[in-house]
Formats: sequence, structure tokens, C-alpha cells
Amino acid sequence: MSLSREQYDEIMRIISGRHQAAVRNSNIRQEEIKSKLPEVADLNERIADLCLREAEARIRKNTGLAENFLRERRELVGKRNLLMKRAGYPEDYGSLKYYCEICGDTGYAGNEKCGCFKELESRILNRDSGLPALMEKENFSSFDMGIYDKNTYIEELKPREITQYDYMLKKVLPDIERYLEDFDGKSGRNILMFGPAGTGKTFLSNCIAKELIERRYSVVYERAGDMFRSMSRAEFSRLPSPEDESLGDRINSCDLFILDDLGTEFATEYTKGRLFSIISNRLSRELSTIITTNMSMSQLKSQYGERVSSRFIGEYMLIPFYGRDLRTVISKEV
Repeated sequence: MSLSREQYDEIMRIISGRHQAAVRNSNIRQEEIKSKLPEVADLNERIADLCLREAEARIRKNTGLAENFLRERRELVGKRNLLMKRAGYPEDYGSLKYYCEICGDTGYAGNEKCGCFKELESRILNRDSGLPALMEKENFSSFDMGIYDKNTYIEELKPREITQYDYMLKKVLPDIERYLEDFDGKSGRNILMFGPAGTGKTFLSNCIAKELIERRYSVVYERAGDMFRSMSRAEFSRLPSPEDESLGDRINSCDLFILDDLGTEFATEYTKGRLFSIISNRLSRELSTIITTNMSMSQLKSQYGERVSSRFIGEYMLIPFYGRDLRTVISKEV
């Protein structure tokens, strides 16, 4: 995803701080071992020396000598580990323990951004949207099934007799669970959540965002109105901000794009065209998208046209929401 120089530097400062903390903590543990178990510290020095001598022997292709050094080193490692165990320490107590073992707190695994970098990238790029704060309140740990109606059958699903509570429990949540289980950042699986306001669509999209960011996927969250205004400024303003100019790139490259509250924007031919472009670009790249809207499928087709609605029907998992506005239930309880 596209980062400004300031955002990139902020991420690398955090990662560098993690590396420094890992080195500092390792040094503290090693000093503790030297103080309490000087024989272990001596063995560590001899083991390190044998590592170097073994490497030199292999470079010179003296295999026999290298194997001798290897056997001696393994014997010393065994002695050291036994002494550590007897003293009540784990064998790796003095070793360097990185925050991220994949990249060794460098931010990169080979030439690719590490997952730890992507996690920070998602949080920083979504800061202005308020997503990090939302995720602290709206996540699977705080998800409360108790607010859903257990007594009234959903009118739209009659004659099937199912309450809002049972519908969420037996239909919506299992669909979300399967989506998360199968998510790999490559398969391009998509969700359209649609239905009345206040039925939990945005809450669940925030739950998904938090889960996947913590699994170190890159996630971009945008409210529809804010996104289209930003894109319009990038195209038509004389002096667009760097954030506005880079939004399109962020949307087209992240592992998951969440577009919240589609239909609340001022609908024009421009917004319809941009929406179609975003959906098509992400489908062609097999990148995942989640869209929430208070509109029905017929309303979506009427407002955005056949091209958009056909892609929803053919390429998205459709999850309709029904029932009462949960926000009114929560406000009454408060």
C-alpha cells in the first residue's frame, strides 16, 4: 500500500524500537546468567568459538575437522542446557527473542513486507477513519448476542419461523466464521452485507477487520461518503493532499478493503463509475472486499446499475440482515 515518507518512518521507528528492546532484554538476561551461572557464560563463549572454527573448516572444505568441531559443540551445548535446567532457567533464556521471529524485527521478510509491517501499516493508514478506536470497542470479544430479538419472527422470512437471534446465530455468524477460516489474502472472497440500519453490519465488518489485522493482513477501511469525496478531491482539486492522491493505490493493493455505508454518499455518475472501477479492479486482482449498505438489492441495482449489481450477485457472498435497530435496544438499556 502507498505510504507517505512520514508514515513509513513512523512504522520503521516502531519496528526499530522493538528490535532495540529485544537486544536490550537479551543483554539483561545474559548478564544475569553471567552473574548467577558463570560456568554457563564460559560454556557460551566456548560454543561461539567452536561455531566460528567449524565455519572456517567448512569454508576450507576440511569436512573431518568441521565434524569434530560440531561434535564438541553439541557436547558443550548439552552441558550448558543441563546446567540451565538445574538452575531453573529455560534453555533459551539468554537468546535474542524478537517481537517478530519471521523478520527478526526488520519489517521485511526477504524483499517483501513482513506481516508485522502490514499490521502497523493498516493501523496507521486507517487512523483518520477512526477504525483503530472502533476496533477496540467493536470486536468479537465484545460481540453480544443478547441484544438480538429472541421473540419475534422475522417478517421478511415468513412462513419460515426464525427470530433475529436465531438468524444471526445460525446463518450470519457461521458465514462470517467460514469467511475468516478461508481467508488467505489471495482467494479474493467478498461479502456484501445489506439490510436495515442498526442491525450489526458495520459492527461485524469491524470485527473482521480487527481479526485480520491481528493476523497481519493489510486492511483499508473507508466510509463511502468520505472515500468518494477524497477521490473527487484527488481528481479535480488544484492542490490535492497526499492522502487523497494515494487513496486509490491503497484501495487497489490491500488484502482486504472494507467500504462501509454504501449509499450514504451523494450519488452521481462519477461515484457510480468509481465504485464500478474499484469493484472490478479488486476482482481482477483477486483481492477481497467487504461492502456494507442499508440498501436492498433492488435499490442497489436501481442506484448503481446492472454492471455493479451483477458483480455483487456473481462474485460476493450475499448476507442480508433483518430485524429491529439494535441501537435503540442498547440506548434503552443504558
